[in-house]
Amino acid sequence: MGEETPVQEESVLSSTVEEQVVTEPIASVEPVSEEVKLAAEVEAVALSAEDNTVEETFQDVEPEVRTVEVQPAIDSAATGVTYQKRSDGMPQFMYDAVAKIAPEQGFTPGQFEINFESGSGKGDGFVAEMFRAAITEGDRKLVVLCKIPPINDARRQQFGSMPIFDREVTAYSNLLPIMYEFQREKGITEEMNIGFFNAPQCYLAYVDAPKEESVIIMDDLRLKDYRMWNKMVPVNYEHARLLMIQLGRLHAVSLALKDQRPEVFEQFKVPDPLSAMMGANEGFTMMMNLSIDRATTVLEPHEEKARQKLIKLKETMFDDIATITSPDYAEPYAVLGHGDCWINNMIYSYKRGVPTGVVLLDWQICRYVSPALDLLYFIFGCTDEAFRRQHYDEMIRIYYDSLKQLLEKLGGDPSRQFPYTALLRQLKACGKFGILMAVFMVPMLCTENQDLPDMDEAAEKYKESQEFDTSFIANVKSEDKYKSRMAAVIRDVIRYGYL
Repeated sequence: MGEETPVQEESVLSSTVEEQVVTEPIASVEPVSEEVKLAAEVEAVALSAEDNTVEETFQDVEPEVRTVEVQPAIDSAATGVTYQKRSDGMPQFMYDAVAKIAPEQGFTPGQFEINFESGSGKGDGFVAEMFRAAITEGDRKLVVLCKIPPINDARRQQFGSMPIFDREVTAYSNLLPIMYEFQREKGITEEMNIGFFNAPQCYLAYVDAPKEESVIIMDDLRLKDYRMWNKMVPVNYEHARLLMIQLGRLHAVSLALKDQRPEVFEQFKVPDPLSAMMGANEGFTMMMNLSIDRATTVLEPHEEKARQKLIKLKETMFDDIATITSPDYAEPYAVLGHGDCWINNMIYSYKRGVPTGVVLLDWQICRYVSPALDLLYFIFGCTDEAFRRQHYDEMIRIYYDSLKQLLEKLGGDPSRQFPYTALLRQLKACGKFGILMAVFMVPMLCTENQDLPDMDEAAEKYKESQEFDTSFIANVKSEDKYKSRMAAVIRDVIRYGYL
């Protein structure tokens, strides 16, 4: 991650990511075990941009998902599993999974090599790790990304990785393909660019919860000129607008399926994992409590009413999250939401320096909830005060117009299924969610990755001493940036009547 670069509202970003993957040769491929069971899904993750100026022309790439059968979901994973590793330190099951897809991509069995390198860095995530795999045979090379649960057992157990992976496999193998096919049946195809097909291409995914194994193999969209926004810089208008359009389309497909294919839509009613995760996981509980305590310190002395609102919010936050994420609280308007809608979970394509498309990554927290949650999460977490004051109402309207247009094309009736007034009521009813997520996210958005704690070390420390590393919340290095951004969120949430 590079230094922050001041940008104008219309500015965009570039990346210094290397286009070639440097790998170390390892032993030739071994036969794939017949016990490897696969399902479909994928997500692309890239390094953040170092600045916000585009220096080259980017091309569009249409994402697609390949569907295969998924294993039944397992409610809870076993504990104490240690992965079998190869000589290069990579888990054997990840190597087997990559070897499985190689012949399907035209490589000759027994004639190709697989080389791995890390695809993620310090502080990139709690519940997953990314690796880049290069499959080579002669002059031919295919580079893919592999998403797996943390190799470190303590970290895997502390953050409950397996149920989250199981959910993401279900999303890619069942839910998204159903949404795609439904749109095609209605005459909406990827080439038309009016529907929602904006998840990454999937080569393979499977989950085996008792073994605590899961692999999601995906396209590396950086090699197709997609780039991620620098998390340290509040999102600008064009990037936010593209996301609002796609969220509107995503939710529109849910509403149409729910109305026209209710029996099919039943499987979309996946419960929210967030409240259970935060309420039962001591690490998350500590982070949320400290995050709110920290947020109360950014207000001016005369803002005592706002400070008291935050103190009261801390007393009820887990009940609030449970209520707001309940589908009953949103019906009849609940949809399948993305669930983790912050800037590191999306990647953009460009043409001549202008952002033209966005792909949504990381479907591990997709859930059946109010459509307002994705909007509140992104807008209050990833934009700044100036943006919200100028564009908040416009963003909500862009989202709704996009939803309305696609819902009508799919044969729905927006005035009956989700009128604009209902959206405004949902935003008001769920508005607390915006600040509950912001108090947790803003410290990370104001901290360079190298200054975040090492997740493996933190998990080992917690396992031994029950002490959780919350230094990145208590001691944000970009202190002025944090205070300014957090205080603005609090004031805006109050100003909109959400708190």
